[in-house]
Amino acid sequence: MKPKITIRDVAKEAGVSVATVSYVLNNRTDKRISEKTRKKVLQVINLLNYTPSQSAQALATSRSRTIALYLTPDISILKNAEQLHFLHSFSAFLRGNDYDLIYLNDARMEKFDHADAIVCYDISSDYFHQIGDCTFLPLLALDCLINDPLFFQINSDYARIAKEADAYFTGKPYSLVLLETPNKERKEFLSSIFSDIHYVHDFSDVSNIKGKNLLILEQTLYDLLHESNRVFFSPAVSEQKAEALLQCIEYALQRIPIEQHNISV
Repeated sequence: MKPKITIRDVAKEAGVSVATVSYVLNNRTDKRISEKTRKKVLQVINLLNYTPSQSAQALATSRSRTIALYLTPDISILKNAEQLHFLHSFSAFLRGNDYDLIYLNDARMEKFDHADAIVCYDISSDYFHQIGDCTFLPLLALDCLINDPLFFQINSDYARIAKEADAYFTGKPYSLVLLETPNKERKEFLSSIFSDIHYVHDFSDVSNIKGKNLLILEQTLYDLLHESNRVFFSPAVSEQKAEALLQCIEYALQRIPIEQHNISV
């Protein structure tokens, strides 16, 4: 049987005093607590499933069987096409697992509590934390690096993919070709693994790529480039990654503590 989470556990994880946690729980307005600290305490309470009352426990166990989704705003036509491919695949996967999908955008940044969890797909870490500041639902990062142990992040296993591409091209040089991403942490991580990365923004970028060895992760770029280049395709949108994401959603909803929140598929 799992040990009961106490207010001291919450205080330790949030890096604050027990009194501060108590003040946040009781909505004490006579105590000066920064908004940043208040939100951090509430996020830890949600993560650890600390339930100080029966009513809070009832709230934690209610389910809507709905997942909300945020995507990157202000994108290119090619990025839009890839997002649409992801939406079709992800919504079909969720339907098969008895979940509905709600799409949210940056026009709605206020608190949203009509879903079981929120998934953020390929967004910047700043945008991710803006969303986190507006909600206390379980929040998960997909195909972006957040590097915050409070949140699950699910990404492709780029080290494995690099080894597979090396074997496919038998040691010959190749380029990783990706649609432009707003996630700087992901770009920095990729640059530590791949020596040659080409980011694509529009069709003019695509037209300049011919007769090369390419590693491609996105369906949109594969459709445009595979006929005029030698391509190793490792789809970023896959059922295996969707299953890993759904498992992490269940962990978050059930507040099951696990050591590893950085998942590579």
